[in-house]
Amino acid sequence: MDIQTKIDIIKSDPTEEIITDEDLVSVLETKEHPKHYVGFEISGMLHVGHILVVGKKVNDLAKAGVDTQLLIADWHTVANQKLGGDWDRIKKAAEFYKKLFSITCPKSKIVLGSDLYHNNDEYWQEVMKISAKTTIARATRTLIIQGRSEKDTLHVSQYIYPMMQVADIRALDVDISHAGMDQRKVHMLAREVFGELGNKRPLALLHTHLLQSLLEPPKVRENATKEEITTAMKMSKSKPGSSIKILASNDEISKIISSGWCPEGIVDENPVLGLCKYIIFPHLGKMNIERDRKYGGDIEFTSYTEIEKYFSEKKLHPMDLKNAVSSSMIKIIEPISSKFRNEKADIEKLFA
Repeated sequence: MDIQTKIDIIKSDPTEEIITDEDLVSVLETKEHPKHYVGFEISGMLHVGHILVVGKKVNDLAKAGVDTQLLIADWHTVANQKLGGDWDRIKKAAEFYKKLFSITCPKSKIVLGSDLYHNNDEYWQEVMKISAKTTIARATRTLIIQGRSEKDTLHVSQYIYPMMQVADIRALDVDISHAGMDQRKVHMLAREVFGELGNKRPLALLHTHLLQSLLEPPKVRENATKEEITTAMKMSKSKPGSSIKILASNDEISKIISSGWCPEGIVDENPVLGLCKYIIFPHLGKMNIERDRKYGGDIEFTSYTEIEKYFSEKKLHPMDLKNAVSSSMIKIIEPISSKFRNEKADIEKLFA
């Protein structure tokens, strides 16, 4: 596969940003199989944004010849005070994450944080070097963009968190570091710190789209940055009605989507259309609308631009769209969730 074809695959949706194009080209020219990584903190039940959006990009990278790595970040979970800091609970949740990603990203290497850090003096030396190059103010900014505000009480362990994220890139020998837009400030910290530590090796940063919450978009301050806006609007594991969990039943999927924010004719910031653009068409390639003949009859769409235009012209009622989206999402999710049917109750207890 030539380099331009690889670039086209890597930059396709849901990629939102590459920093920088020159670094990506350099990485692809230098290595036939560059190393990638994306990390997942064990903070709750994974939703479709993690598995069907981020996961799609991981699979795109693998298709382009990249050696993909998924870090199941159990130590970060403790640092961020998630799952009550209960190690037994975190270990069980980590096993679920590993099993799920082995199904949905079969070509990826799955790395558990505990295995990477155990008896690894070089890693912890790296954390200290990075910490010595980072001011409290800079570290605080990386934490705030990750869904917190300046009014939140931040603990020392949470300041260690971004230092570990930066150290993970070095420890995993990464050429392409991958995260959502909400992690952009940590990535920029990594670029700066690596330069100060004398690392001249190209590092491409890949940021994927954050799937929007199905709740009505919140108001954000007038001069908010793109990172702050996307973070405020993203799907949340913890807010009821915000996301579709990857183990959701068919009834749960339909209920959440039917309650989703979807004003008639409105395209901008419409999360139901977002499911079409970033999940349904990439995974199924089409979407069928079933409706009574007196309301226009059935119609098949083969591209997202078609359905967006149709909806914007008010030729498609929000409830007809929601019904079609529910059916399509069930088709995509059910083959994954069915593999966990016998253990679903126990898994859900871990995140309760």
